[in-house]
Amino acid sequence: MLNRSVFMYLCAYMAPAAIGFLAVALYTHLLSPAEYGEYIIGMSVAGLVGALFFTWIRLSILRYQATSAAIDLRGTAIVTYGATTLVVAVLAPLLLLVLRPGMDARMLAAAIFMALTMSAFDIGQELRRAKLQPARFTLVAVLRSSLGFAFGFAAIKLGGGSLGLLVAVAASFLIGGLFKTGIGTGAPMQWIERDHIAQFVRYGLPLSIGGLSFALYSAGDRLVVAYLLGPEAAGLYGVSADLARQFIVILAASCASAAFPVVFRTLASEGPASARARLNENAELLLAVIAPVAVWLAVSADVFASVMLGPQFRAGVPLLLPLLVTARLFGAFNQFYLQLSFQIAERPLLQVLEDTLILVVGVVFMAVLAYEFGLVGAAIATVLTEATGLLIGWVLSRRAFAMPFPAARLVRVLAATVALAAAASGAKLMVGNSGLLALGAVFLAGALAYGGTAYALDIAHVRSSLTALLRPYLAGSRARALVRG
Repeated sequence: MLNRSVFMYLCAYMAPAAIGFLAVALYTHLLSPAEYGEYIIGMSVAGLVGALFFTWIRLSILRYQATSAAIDLRGTAIVTYGATTLVVAVLAPLLLLVLRPGMDARMLAAAIFMALTMSAFDIGQELRRAKLQPARFTLVAVLRSSLGFAFGFAAIKLGGGSLGLLVAVAASFLIGGLFKTGIGTGAPMQWIERDHIAQFVRYGLPLSIGGLSFALYSAGDRLVVAYLLGPEAAGLYGVSADLARQFIVILAASCASAAFPVVFRTLASEGPASARARLNENAELLLAVIAPVAVWLAVSADVFASVMLGPQFRAGVPLLLPLLVTARLFGAFNQFYLQLSFQIAERPLLQVLEDTLILVVGVVFMAVLAYEFGLVGAAIATVLTEATGLLIGWVLSRRAFAMPFPAARLVRVLAATVALAAAASGAKLMVGNSGLLALGAVFLAGALAYGGTAYALDIAHVRSSLTALLRPYLAGSRARALVRG
């Protein structure tokens, strides 16, 4: 079941990821690094507001909606979101006063608008995911991404610049979230219970502190780069970070979208032993999906930038991308595997502790290395922070729900990834490091090497699954051959 669900959610995430990647590539041709840096700053502020005020609702839905198909938390989600939005509306003028000296008031207002629409959209998607509705999840995600791409392009062409782009993307979340696909099963919404709201507050609010720490770290690298090195440097760093996110984090989230609800439901119905069996599968699948992408991007960063990015970004991004995809690889395994331990055990304070420690480590590394070594120092700081966070996550997870570590399975993923790196590097030596032909050759060589090795080693049961899928067709072919004979 897990493999099939992961495949469905991979489809659900891959289409929006492809659209998002095309959007980033387009923006690098239409905006200067400084303008893209202003957009990145606005998105970072929106992420901070959303993490502080709305993360507790989303994580509470993930934890409790998935435990049973009979539970309906739609009403609770609406009430808690509405109440939180009122709080944000009251505090927004104060935020404008605090941040106004360093940021345009219109950009701040647009960032708050983005935080509200993006949070509402994410909460709706969390309900669909927890209710195991991948088709509706996919439809809404693709619609939102398509609208964001179209609105963003139109806003820039109409002269809106970074502000217009931010408002356009926020509008796509609003319209996408309102699209009538249904969050439930068509049944009437259940009566809102005060126990559910109390459960959300008790479990979710502590996570808001951790969510804020995580968001401060996630956005802090870009904001520190902007503060120390200026908007143009933030634009170069932001493009590299966005590409790493599009390829690594979104793929990891697709695995988590399938695995998390299944793990919670298995834990509730079958117990810890069965849940750990599911987690073993999830760990292998997660690395089997994101590790080859990270390595391929690191190897082919210069080829990739020469084809896909605007001229002003082609020199800086190849220096940063290998480091940032490495950092995102560490961070994705921590966020989408190890941190599940805290939610399974309902130990949100451990999540808060980890996120706070990562924030402190990240600020120290970033402040020192970005100041001393510029953009490359900032990227190195991110790698060191994510590696430290991975270690912290592993230690703390032992105090919550001990996560299994299938070493033999992960060694097979490592072997296939090494084969990919060797094949892609060889192709680049043969055809050069720029141009569409080189990009195609590097991609094809890496894909064939990884796919062939994964099939030979049966990584994530790919050979077994393909054999089972093709068995009816092969049996039918043999039967027809016998009849003809």
